[in-house]
Amino acid sequence: FHLFVFPESFGFNKGFVVSMRKDPLTKKKWESLFDEDGRLIREKELRKHVFDGGIDEEIRREVWFFLLGYFPFYSTKREREVLVRERQMEYRALLEQWRETIYPEQFPPKDAFSAADDLDPEDQFVFIQARLKAMSFTIDLDMAKDSLRVVEKDVPRTDRENDYFKGDDNIHLQWLSNILSTYAVFHQEPGYVQGMNDVLAVILMVIDHEADAYWVFTKYLETIQKDFMADGMVENIRTLESLLGIMDPEVWKHLVKIDAGDMFYCHRWLLLGFKREFAAIDAIRLFEILCSHHLELSSIEASRERDKERREVRQRNLGGAILDPSLKKATVEADVEEKHFDTKYKFTLFVCIAILHDHRNFLLSCSTMPDVFQFINGLSEKMDLDAVLAQAEEAFFKYCRQSVQSIIEEDREG
Repeated sequence: FHLFVFPESFGFNKGFVVSMRKDPLTKKKWESLFDEDGRLIREKELRKHVFDGGIDEEIRREVWFFLLGYFPFYSTKREREVLVRERQMEYRALLEQWRETIYPEQFPPKDAFSAADDLDPEDQFVFIQARLKAMSFTIDLDMAKDSLRVVEKDVPRTDRENDYFKGDDNIHLQWLSNILSTYAVFHQEPGYVQGMNDVLAVILMVIDHEADAYWVFTKYLETIQKDFMADGMVENIRTLESLLGIMDPEVWKHLVKIDAGDMFYCHRWLLLGFKREFAAIDAIRLFEILCSHHLELSSIEASRERDKERREVRQRNLGGAILDPSLKKATVEADVEEKHFDTKYKFTLFVCIAILHDHRNFLLSCSTMPDVFQFINGLSEKMDLDAVLAQAEEAFFKYCRQSVQSIIEEDREG
């Protein structure tokens, strides 16, 4: 652990103890989280390990299946084997269905039974069922073709400097196109939105299998789909603006003064999970840390931090006497129920706050919105991830404790 004292700009003068970055989750530790039937029974421990140090490359693919929602945590090894086989057949059925519907000259339509001729008997039944289900889906041809045109433009420009996507005949580019197209056709809202290619590229590099990557990508988008829609994008930016106003009001007021209070210049951070702000290996590590959801305002860690603050308030109200941590509701003023706390500020937003705070002096020197925009874009791959995470964690715990004080003060005034 190390002690960080929040500067005056953060409105706090007490120290906070936060976790030091640790070694990645190892294969040995990973295997210890399962019971004899292959159920992952220590989910909280997994999330904390990932948050503290990321995941060793040797096991990253397997861990992401759980972390991004593809595998249920309490599934057995056998259940997961069946799930993977079924999902691979379902993906093939979806892919063939939209191709034959939209491009019948290039992909002559087949019935569900003849399309399964090349499969093992064990897979044929699953595929036929999946194909019949896909056939029952009504594809909006105009919307689908619009999405496919955008996918066709975006895929050749996606991470081409990365070895995984280099070369004109790279099969991974075809996988990227197939997955994005399949998702867009069978998820008409939101369809395909620019930025999804960047998110999928990260997932594909780790999963390294077309069908498996499709389902991991689909499950992950279930949690952030709103972020790719106009209302969700605006809501995220407004929430960040609100949090900055709480955490660093001086910077926020200055940005408003220079007409930079509309923080859409941070939109890329939120939509892509800071993918372009750090080198590839750090971007992957940050992605999995954010997906761990270990530190969120609804988590037990946040609740514990608020409990600490409540106990200190009660102790001060008792004249500094040592207070038993188990003592409940010593004063009315300290009786702040958990349900009163706003949990809309995700840890991702505290990462934004950490970056902005680390560069607050420059932001305060900016005189126009273009100055801010240019500076934000220029931060790409110039930041230290561990330092950013440490500051984000410090800001998170500071907010937890300050929120207790704010509610107590509101109750007094009420």
